[in-house]
Amino acid sequence: MNLNDIIQDIHGLNAELARLEKRYNLLSEDFYRLYKTGELEQSRDFIKWVGYYEARLQREARYQEMIYCYLRELRQTAGIGALRLVPEMATAGVP
Repeated sequence: MNLNDIIQDIHGLNAELARLEKRYNLLSEDFYRLYKTGELEQSRDFIKWVGYYEARLQREARYQEMIYCYLRELRQTAGIGALRLVPEMATAGVP
């Protein structure tokens, strides 16, 4: 998985989490804490919600690892100059 894949996964997971947060009027962090302490029932929505939330936490952790390495490389290349971020090349049919 590359950085772009991870970022796209995070965006998709955030969309699912936002849908559930809106439905139940509760932010995912608060839901997760209640769920993990056993204060909430075991429903299909809640099981999915836990899965999405834990997947996002894993993706965010992997993103942090990868971005650290990426930024280290950029800093080595830049020396004392400004970091140069370059957009990825467009791939088949993607502008």
